[in-house]
Amino acid sequence: MRFVLLLVLLSSFLFSKVYKVGFAQDTLSNDWRIAQVNEVKREALKYPFLSLTIRDAKANIATQISDLEYFIKEDYDFIITSPIDSFITSQVLKKAIDKGISVILIDRGIDTDNYTTFIRPKNKSIAQKAARFMVEKMNGEGTILMIEGIKGATPTIHRTVGFENITKKYPKIKIIKKRANFLRADAIHVMEDVYKSGIEFDAIYSHSDSMLSGVRVVMDNLKKDMTLLMVGIDYIAESKEAILNNKQSASFTYPTCGKEGIEAVVGIINKKDVQKNILIKSKYIDKNNALSVAPIF
Repeated sequence: MRFVLLLVLLSSFLFSKVYKVGFAQDTLSNDWRIAQVNEVKREALKYPFLSLTIRDAKANIATQISDLEYFIKEDYDFIITSPIDSFITSQVLKKAIDKGISVILIDRGIDTDNYTTFIRPKNKSIAQKAARFMVEKMNGEGTILMIEGIKGATPTIHRTVGFENITKKYPKIKIIKKRANFLRADAIHVMEDVYKSGIEFDAIYSHSDSMLSGVRVVMDNLKKDMTLLMVGIDYIAESKEAILNNKQSASFTYPTCGKEGIEAVVGIINKKDVQKNILIKSKYIDKNNALSVAPIF
């Protein structure tokens, strides 16, 4: 009886504190990023001892660094972030770690170990699978238009490197790179310029399905062949519809990791052994399984 009472008192003591959690988000003008924030919010609401603050960097590195500095100065207990830049962010996160603040990286990493846990799908592996699929469909020959994400972000780096690790084995495969910063609006502008410049390509590999949606807007407006070989990453509702209607060849799920980020926070509070690196599984999606797999959002 005394043991049970002690546990109750201990639990009451542990959760009498409200833990401040700061989420320094890249941008809220990106639908995938909004979905990530919403998932973090939903999960945090399950725990009354968590107080969540979200700051929007508006895709600006300096602003995101300022947001992180704010959380450090205000003595937050936890920082969650998806770094825009892997190098610069690592410097400020060292201050957080040195101050005893737990740092949770979701989706994007940094180039040092200045974090508590890093949760993400394996970008390089996804990119390699995408490359193998496309090379096989193209019989090892042709030009691939690669629509890249934000420069310096780890998913962009790994989704490029992983893809090229495979395609470099095929001398008849050529890659043309265009940057659209994970934004469909930027992808629309990029694709309009591609067609105006007369750039020819046989297939499209996009670092995100949101950008691929922007690509399709232009292709549709210009009455281009929508059955072209096109592969994206994320697997959003628009991708599911496009795959089922032969307007996208394949996608790979890319969970936002928001749920897992909050679970890591709660695990640390509960003194559980939270791994430093946590990999989340990704699924290959095509017309055969699109109906049975729910989109990320």
